[in-house]
Amino acid sequence: MNSRNFGGVLENLLYISKQKKSSLASYLGYDVSYINKWVNSKNLPSFRRSTEICESISKFIIESLNNDTRKHLVDYFELETDDDDFLYVYIKDTLQEVYFESSNNKGNQSMPMTSVSQEYYNMNCEMRPTLLPKTIREEIEFNASAGNDLDIFISINLFSIDYRHKVSLVDMKKFFYELSKITNVNINFLLGFEGENKEEILNALLTINLISSYPKLNFKLYNCDISTNIAYFIIKDRFLSATAFSNDGECLFSNTSKDKNLISEFYYSLESKLKNKGKDIFLTKSPMEMIEDQTYIQYIMNNELRCLLGSINEFFMPPDLFMEIAHRVFGDNPKIINELKKINVFLHNATYKCKLKVLIYELELRKYMSSGCIHFFNIPVTLTFKERERHIEFIEKMLKENNHVEIRLVDGNFVEDFRHADNPSFYLSKNLKFIKVHPVSGKNDYSILRDNAVKKMSDDLFNKLWNYGDDLILIDREDILERISKSISYTRIISENLGEDVH
Repeated sequence: MNSRNFGGVLENLLYISKQKKSSLASYLGYDVSYINKWVNSKNLPSFRRSTEICESISKFIIESLNNDTRKHLVDYFELETDDDDFLYVYIKDTLQEVYFESSNNKGNQSMPMTSVSQEYYNMNCEMRPTLLPKTIREEIEFNASAGNDLDIFISINLFSIDYRHKVSLVDMKKFFYELSKITNVNINFLLGFEGENKEEILNALLTINLISSYPKLNFKLYNCDISTNIAYFIIKDRFLSATAFSNDGECLFSNTSKDKNLISEFYYSLESKLKNKGKDIFLTKSPMEMIEDQTYIQYIMNNELRCLLGSINEFFMPPDLFMEIAHRVFGDNPKIINELKKINVFLHNATYKCKLKVLIYELELRKYMSSGCIHFFNIPVTLTFKERERHIEFIEKMLKENNHVEIRLVDGNFVEDFRHADNPSFYLSKNLKFIKVHPVSGKNDYSILRDNAVKKMSDDLFNKLWNYGDDLILIDREDILERISKSISYTRIISENLGEDVH
């Protein structure tokens, strides 16, 4: 494009499509004088309506094209397709990109040369930054230490950033969780999945980690149609940052501002976009809700059951032990106990006799045998050695007698940089997919996946992990049985030496 400002791009679009400014004004419901000011770069649309206006302009241009003007548009922008949907998104994204660039340039041009005020101006540019550059971290920490509430919007396309920055998202959530201990932190994270999914395992594990880690943080995750090569970070009323990425996912530069008008307009623009087009990636339910509304039993009654156990849970318990632990955890609540009885019966009479694929981290199996900690419906509870021995022996028996249930052991980490993160647990059937959060005191929910893109990522992830290869996945049943037997034997020796009653 010849003009990298909003007015120039708009003028070119009108010229290419052979449309008048008055026609656009009528379409948008504006006086033509506003359109003249936009084209002449004397003014810009308000931030609050900028997204809506860019979308409407794009729609207007597409609707006005004929065969000749469509070809002219495609040739001018050197595009490879003339598909209406593609052209609409391309024009809209281009307008939004140059709008943001123009708004920054306009702010810089009007900045008083003698001003040292940080309250309204203070534009700053950082070259080749990290995903959370130093200026942003310092601003966040300053506001947190001052006791200011942090109402934050983050918008980023997962497939547009490189490996290093993807991994840093895990540290970013931990960073916000630590801040939430000293001030109120509320985060709306707009995560996009546009483009080629080149790192399927990393992208899926990262998304699951964002869902399941640090459940006490007020963190809402949405799938939203967002700019693919620009990440936005906003602290309401306080701070704005836009980071641009190259096509290979590297951060090129980060531009920041403390201009309150700019921040306010942009914040409400994103809020409006989220309200109108954002989709919740997951729905949260407590263990009690999962049991009471029969969501859990709907899963085990479904087809194509698969699960990855990042911690040992209620699966494969002998029926009597299952109910013993149920009473210990949930007391004598008659409704819950009755539902748990149904789940118990169904697990043994149907689920374990159907095709079921289970991946278990061998490390978690060893930890369970030594500590006795199990997540019974995602509620931590400690079993005696005798109880866990009954549990593991039942798994042995089932593996020997039941060919319908396939268990494979995970020996290692699929993503080395996640080796210190808690192993994920997720459950997949044909119609229902959910993830367990990592339980902490008072927070042990399940996240029911609602977004189709994330559901597909989870299905693809399990299939890739299941067939990952013998360098990380133990497949042979005899080898698995041998490792389970050794775990029991080693744990019995340790328990006897420490004086624990194993009888």
